[in-house]
Amino acid sequence: METLQSGGLERLMEVGLGYSERTDEKAALEEALSQAVQTSGVPSFFFLFITPQYNPHRILEALREAFPLAKILGCSAEGVVVGRRLLSRGIALLALAVPGLRAFTVSPPFEGSDSYALGELVGREVRRTSREEGTLVILPDPALEVPLFLQGLYNVLGPRFLYLGGGTGAFRFTEQGVNLGPVSVGVFEGIAFSSAADHGWSPTRELLVVTKTRGREVVEIDGIPPFEAYCERVGDFSREDLPWVGTLYPLGFPGIFGDFLIRDPAYFTPDGAMGFVGASIPEGAVGYLMRGEKESLLAAAARASQKAICVGNPLFALVFDCVSRALVLGEAFEEELKIVDDTLGGLPCLGFLSVGEIHPRGRAPLFRNKTVVVAVAGRKRARERFLSVCDASSEVELAILHEISSLSFPGSYQEFFREMVERAVRLFGVQRMAFLWRRDQELQLAASWGFSDPAEVQKEMASPEEHQRVFLLGEQEAPSVLFFEAPYPLRRREHRLYALFARKVEDVLRFARHLEEQEQRLRELEHLSLTDELTGIYNRRGFLMLAEHALLVAQREGKEAGVLFLDLDNLKWINDQFGHEEGDRAIREFGRIIQKVFRKSDVIARIGGDEFAVLLSGVKNANLQRIIHRLTQLVEEWNSRNQRSYRLSFSAGWAPFLPSQPQKIRELLSFADARMYDEKRRKKSGNSFTPS
Repeated sequence: METLQSGGLERLMEVGLGYSERTDEKAALEEALSQAVQTSGVPSFFFLFITPQYNPHRILEALREAFPLAKILGCSAEGVVVGRRLLSRGIALLALAVPGLRAFTVSPPFEGSDSYALGELVGREVRRTSREEGTLVILPDPALEVPLFLQGLYNVLGPRFLYLGGGTGAFRFTEQGVNLGPVSVGVFEGIAFSSAADHGWSPTRELLVVTKTRGREVVEIDGIPPFEAYCERVGDFSREDLPWVGTLYPLGFPGIFGDFLIRDPAYFTPDGAMGFVGASIPEGAVGYLMRGEKESLLAAAARASQKAICVGNPLFALVFDCVSRALVLGEAFEEELKIVDDTLGGLPCLGFLSVGEIHPRGRAPLFRNKTVVVAVAGRKRARERFLSVCDASSEVELAILHEISSLSFPGSYQEFFREMVERAVRLFGVQRMAFLWRRDQELQLAASWGFSDPAEVQKEMASPEEHQRVFLLGEQEAPSVLFFEAPYPLRRREHRLYALFARKVEDVLRFARHLEEQEQRLRELEHLSLTDELTGIYNRRGFLMLAEHALLVAQREGKEAGVLFLDLDNLKWINDQFGHEEGDRAIREFGRIIQKVFRKSDVIARIGGDEFAVLLSGVKNANLQRIIHRLTQLVEEWNSRNQRSYRLSFSAGWAPFLPSQPQKIRELLSFADARMYDEKRRKKSGNSFTPS
């Protein structure tokens, strides 16, 4: 294909849309590209969406060959939206040659499984290259925990960016390559986006409570398996039909605005647990089974399109339409696309069937399901719209109160802070929030939504405005701080619910602190029960427990080991002549010397009065003489440095452990004790220590 980058194509409409359903990758791209650049002129940026039948590597290679300097963002999907058409097999691209447009892509390699860390990484990459505001089009792998990814991203970039996108098929690509990482992001400056999201799903009559979860799976609803909970609400059906029933009746969770965040079941395990697309649901979450009728779904698409088409001088539109909407609507899905296209007035429109959608509430990004997102780009920024704030029903408010009351400590602070942020964002739609936790008299940013620096939070809370609220938690002299920022001025109702949430957080942290102190006391008691108070090394009980385990390991690994029994000579004489305080000093000093000689992996203990024992692993008899020599040397150095009226000395006995002839630790200790007394007798007769 001829390179067009430096050609003489005349810029016409600055935006071009093209598609092809040809089976050959190169021919399909040529046809789509020809259509697009006829109207766009020489593009600086391409959106490129393809169905799974095409090889993305070949298509990307051909496009880069034609326009080597253009930036590219795209993915594969089960269906590609081109205006009012849905391509089940085809490729489509949107070519942008808009003056003043500044666009680049980010798709960092990432090996880990921490979705939050990936979000932070992408945020730093955007911040490094971008100005302080713009629009992000985000194409994630739905296997990510997308809400956590968005939290990491949002904490770095904050509310000055607009966040849009949808979960992809198997492939994501930029001009740099295919599947470089689990997410590809386009960053746009110089054009303005106006967007809206809607779903049209309505709650069924009866509330439900998620009573047990397992990772990203819901194990129980109302105390019974999800299969049974669904049967109670929609009638009997076979387990084979459960995935389809889950598609027809997703879960919806209400917020303070009276809207519902949909969570779409992705799979069902043999035991009836439900896994969800790109997100997890916390225990204690209160929601409904949702129902979607054709008329309400189509009306939602119309509302989203009408709200989005308010940007000045519109250029093009992007659509992220949930794949399950197409499944539920069937043939009527064409009507949805027609409604969107008609509302947008024939504006060049490209999109795909997404697996989860990204769209903000206010300016804060949310991961949604069963939703249609319409985004219109234009030359002039749309006037900022305030969120419509309506009172939810009393039943929904009771659901929110239940979720607040069900906040509990899950066993780790990290998990609790994660759940705290998730609930505040989902229930209240907070634009930003932060928890500054006082630890060791310092305030640390322990949890955040839209913040990355404690100083940012402290600046905001210094003089809170009418849409912000600050709560001091804990001790009045040195409190922790919980900060909320809503996208609208707070009313009495919101103040009340925020206050209840804050006090519940305070109660949970007080309980967690109590558990922490209790566990610390137990650790201290256990340490005391295993440790010799005078020397700080293990006592007899600790030695027997740990040495027995060490012998089992030595036997399993086929390593030699042994017990060295040490007796501090003349301790009774020291006590009688200089007092027990000096005798204790001699014991302490000998204990310190022993710890210098032996490894951290050896088990060192004072097992009584003047008696010490050491369990050595991987030590043969041949090495023992060197160890005893080193111990003797350190004892003599201590004697020369400390001009006392007595000299330290010791007697030793060795009991070897052979993996082929295993013995119990008490047997080895007894044998080593006997060998030590043999050593004492030899010393009296002038002979030195010799290991057996």
